[in-house]
Amino acid sequence: MFDVFEVAVPVEAFVAWTQSALAPHGFAPGNALVLLGVCRDELMFTVESAVQDAWGPAFDISSLGAMVFLGSSGMSAAAHHAPGIDGRRRFLLIVLPHIGVDTTGAIGWVERPGQDERSSACGALAGLQHELAAGAVPSGIDHDDLEMSLLRLELLPRIPAGPVPDLAELTEIARRCATDELIRLAGGLVRDADADVAVVSGLVVHRSDGDHVIVAEAWITLRDDGVRVALALPA
Repeated sequence: MFDVFEVAVPVEAFVAWTQSALAPHGFAPGNALVLLGVCRDELMFTVESAVQDAWGPAFDISSLGAMVFLGSSGMSAAAHHAPGIDGRRRFLLIVLPHIGVDTTGAIGWVERPGQDERSSACGALAGLQHELAAGAVPSGIDHDDLEMSLLRLELLPRIPAGPVPDLAELTEIARRCATDELIRLAGGLVRDADADVAVVSGLVVHRSDGDHVIVAEAWITLRDDGVRVALALPA
């Protein structure tokens, strides 16, 4: 499980790391398309801006909890948007759910600008955690609450039997679920789109000293051989 107090790097350092880690593999600003999956929460705007300032406009795949719901149509659209100025197309797939830590060190809470009371982050995942704890998780699809319904459907089969996971544990389950889905949908990019594909999956932590990122996994697959190569994670 992540230590949200110790192992995260500032957002700026995270973005700089993506550039330095991928440069040896031919990735550079202007020659790659980012598919960026974060939560819809406005707290994520600074992270999105930092990524796009470094890499250029991203294909937005965001949803509640940073879940990946773009489906095959969305992935097919993205597959035709990558630059190919040097004869190669490159995709950088980033998945970053988020969690708050307030000034008291309480996990799952943030002080939002202009608000007198603290609020939850991620609110969608905190809501699901509360439903789990109460033993009252709605089932099926609510068309007035579509993304939350889909979030439940995706995460519930991944939650192990036993004690209800805390918010940090649930956020890690969401990260793995969203990453797996994005990888599944992107499976044809190397083969069918003849492209180089990098995947970066982690967690954004909103702390009193600024937004930080924990990188959980990162790797690249080049079209030449299709072999997945792990990237060294930021220290």
